Amino acid sequence: MLQSLSIRNFVLIDELTIQFTPHFSVITGETGAGKSILLGAIALLMGQRADSSTIRPGAERCVIEARFTHLDAAVGAMLEEEDIDSDEEECIVRREITAKGKSRAFVNDTPASLQLLKRLSEYLIDIHSQHKNLLLGDAGFQLSVLDLYSGELPLLSEYQAAFRTFRSEQRAYEEACQEAEELRREQDYLQFQYDQLEEAEVESGELESLEEEERQLSHAQEIREELSSAASALEDDEHGALPALYHALRSVESIRRYHTPAAEWCERLESARIELQDLASSMSDEAEEVTFSPKRLAKVEARLDLIRGLLHKHSLTSCDELIALRDDLSSRLEQINSSDEHLTALSEALKKREAEVLRLGKALSKTRTKAARTIESALITTLHELGMPHVRFVIRQDILDAPTLHGLDHVTFLFSANKEIEPEPVAEIASGGEISRLMLAIKALIADRRSLPTIIFDEIDTGVSGETAERIATILRRMGESMQVLAVTHLPQIAAAGEDHFYIYKEHGEASTRSYIRHLTAEERIDEIARMQSGSKLTDVTRAAAKALLETAQS
Repeated sequence: MLQSLSIRNFVLIDELTIQFTPHFSVITGETGAGKSILLGAIALLMGQRADSSTIRPGAERCVIEARFTHLDAAVGAMLEEEDIDSDEEECIVRREITAKGKSRAFVNDTPASLQLLKRLSEYLIDIHSQHKNLLLGDAGFQLSVLDLYSGELPLLSEYQAAFRTFRSEQRAYEEACQEAEELRREQDYLQFQYDQLEEAEVESGELESLEEEERQLSHAQEIREELSSAASALEDDEHGALPALYHALRSVESIRRYHTPAAEWCERLESARIELQDLASSMSDEAEEVTFSPKRLAKVEARLDLIRGLLHKHSLTSCDELIALRDDLSSRLEQINSSDEHLTALSEALKKREAEVLRLGKALSKTRTKAARTIESALITTLHELGMPHVRFVIRQDILDAPTLHGLDHVTFLFSANKEIEPEPVAEIASGGEISRLMLAIKALIADRRSLPTIIFDEIDTGVSGETAERIATILRRMGESMQVLAVTHLPQIAAAGEDHFYIYKEHGEASTRSYIRHLTAEERIDEIARMQSGSKLTDVTRAAAKALLETAQS
């Protein structure tokens, strides 16, 4: 319930604070006095976008704050989800807008997004203005009326959860089918590539090993000759390193008896002789083993050509990458071969999911059919009260070819205010006044089915007067017995029915104009209703008529 509303520096309002009471209250005032400003401020608290033009000229910022009580449990859950401190007793929503156009929102003094304000407003307050009558022709709104009245919102939630899962699995199945089809188109080419790599039997590190062998085979004769020459350079009797080293060793040994360092030099010369002798033998043996094999060279070159060709073809650089590609091709071919089984499994699971969606959808359709019959009867009764004695109202329920997020049904409200005219879609046939009354009847019907403590009607009385206005007032007062109802009105019959009466007015100064609102006393209320009945000229007669209207409406 809207407990209080504070506004500072908003359009023509300097500062005001209004305390609201439960049940049915009315707001009146002359055209242009500022009723739309008040509703605009509340709309900002519901998440509507704002700009700097909403700030009172000369002010740096405007602040709008509302205190709500009698909260639905969903409000606490939503705030907890957003990590905002939650008080089970009340919720405070605030908007601040600067002259530079910056806007900030707060819930319980914690910064909040406009999206959160919009979500919260669904459980806090509803402003029903004339343009919302257009909803009456919207199929989604019509369907929501049935679901709200039936009280089967948990069933709808269960259905929608199942439908979302079904659509997700359906998309996965379609993507799998498309992928399988693409793979099948590639299968022959993939198989050719795989067979080529499998037949090649490439091994890890093979390229480097073959390139080394190719270099040796290509230079075998040169390697053999140079190794032999190197061995000869060490072992040659006349000019070899070994004979020279042996000669040096004998010279140093001859002086070791009387020259102390000679002993170490002898050891080092002997060690060098042994190493050189071993090196000479190794090179000589290697030279003997090196052979030139044209046949082996041709085989190595052919193998290298094959591997290099595969690397170039697939834009790779190593045998390990070729092996990885071969394994990947094997996996993809295996996937193709098993795709039919996979698709069959997905298809079977999808059929089960669709069957669950249809089961829940049919159950939902039954609840809607039952609710539709009750709603038809209840709305006709209420519309009779509202001065439409020959009204006919029918809810047509068609089954769709395929399930949607909202169920298996397409709902159309059919309406006729005249007995000789067959009911047609309400948006095509009803006048503005008829739509206003029909929407009021619907709101009254579903008011206690919603977790919504407050509803504001902005000129719901458009296009009606006299006895019909009195009946509208009766319905609004009746709604106020179970929820907080605020009505902005120009009709004295409705104004008289409110338990509280707020008056909006303007005052013009030398340099500015300001809007104000005040709670009327009993005497002020008589004067305001008299003005609404008879114009600005008040007399004892007009006041007496206003007082009589008030007493009748309040009885």
